[in-house]
Amino acid sequence: MAKNFLINGDAKNSLSPFDRGLAFGDGVFRTFLVKDGNPINWKNQYQKLSIDLKAIDIKPPSKKTLLTEIQKLFPAKGIFISKIIVTRGESMTGYDFNEGIKPTRILLKIDFNINKSEIFKKGVRLTTSNIETSKSSHPGLKNLNRLENVLARKAISNNFFDAIMLDSNGNICDCARSSLFIRYGSKLNTASNRSFGIHGVTKKIICENVKKLNLTIDHSPLTLNQLEKADEVIVANSIFGALQVVRFKNTKWEKGNLANSITNLLNESD
Repeated sequence: MAKNFLINGDAKNSLSPFDRGLAFGDGVFRTFLVKDGNPINWKNQYQKLSIDLKAIDIKPPSKKTLLTEIQKLFPAKGIFISKIIVTRGESMTGYDFNEGIKPTRILLKIDFNINKSEIFKKGVRLTTSNIETSKSSHPGLKNLNRLENVLARKAISNNFFDAIMLDSNGNICDCARSSLFIRYGSKLNTASNRSFGIHGVTKKIICENVKKLNLTIDHSPLTLNQLEKADEVIVANSIFGALQVVRFKNTKWEKGNLANSITNLLNESD
């Protein structure tokens, strides 16, 4: 039976119970699509993985190593979700660790059983989470400590695509599993992630290229009351791309063109 993972490049390997990623969340991860054996937006995904690992003093695996392992695990046809996890490695010394420990690489293959075209056509509904986003010592970094996001997702029903998360001041900090973009005229607002949340690859691409849509990025703090006055609202991540929000509480939006335009931007960046 074919396995859906590699650990340090080998499907026969197992994860040590003393791995620091398991014990302390000491590591980072990336999630993205693999189409016909090729990782989507690979240049940006690898760059973000490397930046996050270096930020916590873990040596990144080489791009060649990871690409070889992706091509080993994923078939040449089909679309799958991939998750790369890199931990600091195995240690039995509590929070302390020896500088020479070897990082652990985990590559996961997940079936992509999502009807993107149907979701894109209908748009999505959002709710709010009662899980407050806390300040991070490494804001923007996609580390393995994602308990807030897990609890936020667990608390909402299947009627909603995602949950908006707020900081201690009641300002919007993106959603539990996607970035949030709010259009007012020619301004596109999104959280800066300077103190909270994750500045992921999809958000980076949108922020850097949205001027092509005659829009400017705005990082001003926004509340839920301000959200309800928006012209258009979009959620985006590396798996779904950009999706139109059609309802939040009692506020409804007609389907516009922004989600389609941003999807085209994301496709062009690959």
